[in-house]
Amino acid sequence: MATDRYSNIGRNGVVKEGIFVRFPDLIPASTDNYSNSEFHKKLLIVGESNYFEDGLDSVFKSPQEWYSGDDTQHLVPEEKKRDVNNWKGGYRTFNTLCKSINGVSNGFHCDNIYEEAMFYNYFLRPATIRNNNKSFQKDCTQLDRDIAGIALCEIIELDKPDIVIFISKYAFDEFKKYIELKNCDMGVHIDFVNHPAVHFSWNHRNGNGKQKFENLLREFWIRN
Repeated sequence: MATDRYSNIGRNGVVKEGIFVRFPDLIPASTDNYSNSEFHKKLLIVGESNYFEDGLDSVFKSPQEWYSGDDTQHLVPEEKKRDVNNWKGGYRTFNTLCKSINGVSNGFHCDNIYEEAMFYNYFLRPATIRNNNKSFQKDCTQLDRDIAGIALCEIIELDKPDIVIFISKYAFDEFKKYIELKNCDMGVHIDFVNHPAVHFSWNHRNGNGKQKFENLLREFWIRN
């Protein structure tokens, strides 16, 4: 099982059983092509978090209960398991990223982001949707920062991507703070781009969107 690969991450810390033993739906998503492509190196794309509606039958609003409480029946409700799973079917953001990948490709065509990259959400606890606003920033606690940092550091050590691209500047900034605080040398290029769903910032010619994403792919991902 894919969960077994990540079963020791965070074990005997706050999440005593292991982060991905407690949250098997949140493991990184990828196919074998992630590490076996003749065209490109290994790319890890990192989003920000999942989002739950206020009032959902879950303990997600309590960090302590979410990460270490005994009430595991009220973590991810059955109707939300498909939403939080990192295998995002029909995710429009991935269609946008595939267009950029095809724009810089040297012999392959991206129809499915999972054939070309690994995808993972940085924060393990869902944020609360407020007036259609989706951001983890208002919900973030030190416990969230610590668990997220531990998990991603160990994922990078285990899966050894050649480049990590965040599609959330907030998550990127938090991870950079974490590795600087812990004095961790990840040995991989880590950067961010604006979220592709924000069309103005994604398409701005001199911004941190499409142009930057494609430049990062050319420099660190495409095999020459």
